[in-house]
Amino acid sequence: MTALGELEQDALTEIFNIGVGIAADAIYQMTGEHVPLSVPVVELTSQARAKQEFLEREQRPLCVVSQLYQGEFETEAVLMFPQEKHMHLVRMMVGNDLADAELPDLAQDAMAELGNIILNAVISNLASSLSMRLEGTLPAVTLIEANAVFQRRAGSASAHEESAPVLTLMIDFELGKQRIGGYLAFLLDNASSQLLLQHLSRYLGDALPH
Repeated sequence: MTALGELEQDALTEIFNIGVGIAADAIYQMTGEHVPLSVPVVELTSQARAKQEFLEREQRPLCVVSQLYQGEFETEAVLMFPQEKHMHLVRMMVGNDLADAELPDLAQDAMAELGNIILNAVISNLASSLSMRLEGTLPAVTLIEANAVFQRRAGSASAHEESAPVLTLMIDFELGKQRIGGYLAFLLDNASSQLLLQHLSRYLGDALPH
């Protein structure tokens, strides 16, 4: 599996930061909440290494929003938050008029909507920047244990291998006085990983001065 070079990593970080910026604006338009988002770390690695690094940081149960995207390549986008923090996000999405006791009934739909906003903004900007076509399914929301991270993808057999590639992003949220760390992973097979890198190489070629 090919790791990202410095130029590739910088380019993807910029592309993803623009994407989450678009998502932050969409969240503000919907909720009236200013939610600064940033992507400080982007890495292309193996599922085994990504899982190891993730578990070194996070052991709490997770709220997971996932969508499958297909087109010029296929990826499952998996957006994760600590389960104990996700009700703050639900409250942001539904507003302050509802009682706390009503939030659990709305949690699934609220998290699906939040995930849909973030994932579609990130993927749409990636596809637009790299001149690709990608279309997504409806979001699915689940609660999982941290050690089950990445054990979700169906499809290509290679995607189940620990050596299969995964493109990972850390996402920092600032929600009022709450600082909520999110984690976004794009699970790939080897063919999809190579196609992504080919598009990125062409993008960098076009972006560099001649």
